[in-house]
Amino acid sequence: MESNGADKLGRKLLKIKEELEEKKAKRLELQGELKSLMNQLKELGVNSLEEAEEMIHQMEKDLEKMRESIEEQIEEIEELMEGGEEDEWEKGIR
Repeated sequence: MESNGADKLGRKLLKIKEELEEKKAKRLELQGELKSLMNQLKELGVNSLEEAEEMIHQMEKDLEKMRESIEEQIEEIEELMEGGEEDEWEKGIR
């Protein structure tokens, strides 16, 4: 019976060792991905995740301002077009 217990313990230890090796491999893979992402951020002039978040926040604000400006310009164009149509209609009556 002792050898049966030792076999179980040996299999359990082997399983733990295999799981540990898998976790080490996954950790190395994730570290490589993180390094790659940080290099991409540096290419954008960002040195940390906090800086990246701030950059995103500022870009979102800029984008919203652009959207509002475009909407205002569209409204102005529509008003000009409506005004032009009325002028042509009035010319046809006269």
